[in-house]
Amino acid sequence: MMKNNIFNDENEEVDLSKSEINAKKIMKRIHTHNIDAGGIFSLITGAQGTAKTSVMLSFMDYAIEHHKDEKIFWSSTYCAPLQFVKSKNPYTILVKKESGVTFHDRNDKLKQIYPEIVYFTDYQDLYEKALPGCNAVFFGNRYHVMGLIHHLRGVGEWCHVFIDELSEICPAFTSGKLFHQIGNFAIDCKEVRKCQINLHSNSQSVADIDHRVRSKVMLKIFLPGSRAGSDSRLSQMALDNLSEDNKKGNESYLEQSGRFGKVRFTDIYKPIPEKQWEARVNDS
Repeated sequence: MMKNNIFNDENEEVDLSKSEINAKKIMKRIHTHNIDAGGIFSLITGAQGTAKTSVMLSFMDYAIEHHKDEKIFWSSTYCAPLQFVKSKNPYTILVKKESGVTFHDRNDKLKQIYPEIVYFTDYQDLYEKALPGCNAVFFGNRYHVMGLIHHLRGVGEWCHVFIDELSEICPAFTSGKLFHQIGNFAIDCKEVRKCQINLHSNSQSVADIDHRVRSKVMLKIFLPGSRAGSDSRLSQMALDNLSEDNKKGNESYLEQSGRFGKVRFTDIYKPIPEKQWEARVNDS
């Protein structure tokens, strides 16, 4: 079974199945900067506990290692364990001024803690204060991540955005101002390819994501427990046969532009006992 680091292999594609060759090409598409191909918008799906966030962390750590001068923005869920702290690389925590965001230790009855924080006022201030590598961004209101993507379209540099639980950013079945905001966000998701933005996201339930955003996904990553959907060439039986292994890593299907292949993601990120932190808004 091919490992998730096969894109480092410079050997000829010998003794590989068609599925493995396709997976290798898709992995290279994810990680190789190419002006003609541009950025990519991916969505990782799977049942709870199938390492969706670990896949994003492996993508982020690869970007940090191979694109050292580029900025990475990580959007976390609130009232849940923070995932970016599992990375082997350092990170910067940036919080919007007067957002009411606080941090708490889950190991100590959610007692408030005070990690080092950089405060920002607006998107431009955020971008200027962000450092190369991982920048964990907290707006207080997660919908503001949509505005960040729009702002990054105009910076003219390669950058990366990771969104944990995309359905919280652009939920299905909205109305009014938020409905129109998500419609504009869907346009931005389509344009990230031209604007040198790699946008990676995950969700346990694809149905919870606004259909206008779902239709702009360029790369689908299916982990165990995923639903194929009517627009996928993969059968539900194929996805149901993906193996789970908490030591070797889980199998996954990658699907991009009608091409699909199977890969095993071998990078496993386990919780760090001393960093069981979570972010809250107004301590509620």
